[in-house]
Amino acid sequence: MTLIVIGLIILAVIIFLLALPLEIELFALFHGRADLTVRLKLMYGLISWQLVQDGNPSSEPTIRPKDKDDFTVFSNIYEAVQTRGIWEQIQLLLKGLSGHVKIRHIESDFKLSLGDDYYTGMLAGLVIPLALLLNQRFSADIRMVPVFEEDLVMEGYLKSNIGVRPVEVIIPCLAFLCSPSVQQVRKILF
Repeated sequence: MTLIVIGLIILAVIIFLLALPLEIELFALFHGRADLTVRLKLMYGLISWQLVQDGNPSSEPTIRPKDKDDFTVFSNIYEAVQTRGIWEQIQLLLKGLSGHVKIRHIESDFKLSLGDDYYTGMLAGLVIPLALLLNQRFSADIRMVPVFEEDLVMEGYLKSNIGVRPVEVIIPCLAFLCSPSVQQVRKILF
């Protein structure tokens, strides 16, 4: 009986903490490597955690095996984007999160080159309209400058401040992650 009461108390505390607003402050600095700082503030800033990952090669997780060339990575990304049902799942996720995630501020400034003018131009054609939309919709100051005729370059920073109640976003995120199309994308990319 005592174990049941202790279990119920722990469950109540977890549900209480998930129902409180969570503020997420993100700062990412890109300069040949990625330095990431995430601060999570709970209970209106009374409790906070700071997660820091510097971009040192010893601490940076490997994203892809070293034997894959850039063409293989780009073809995998292209195949993942073409997966049947992925765009519908992304739309459902955004619809589920739309009223629950409050973007308070976004600021970024990037210089970006993919090493090939064609791919850099394609990325700029996709990212710049998205940046303009975010600048108009939110309190945002997003700048992205494509750099042509250079090797692979990503320099700049990203700052954001986001508010969310975790209990409100758990179900849309779980539905997105468990969908068959997202599982297919995960198999393609990883």
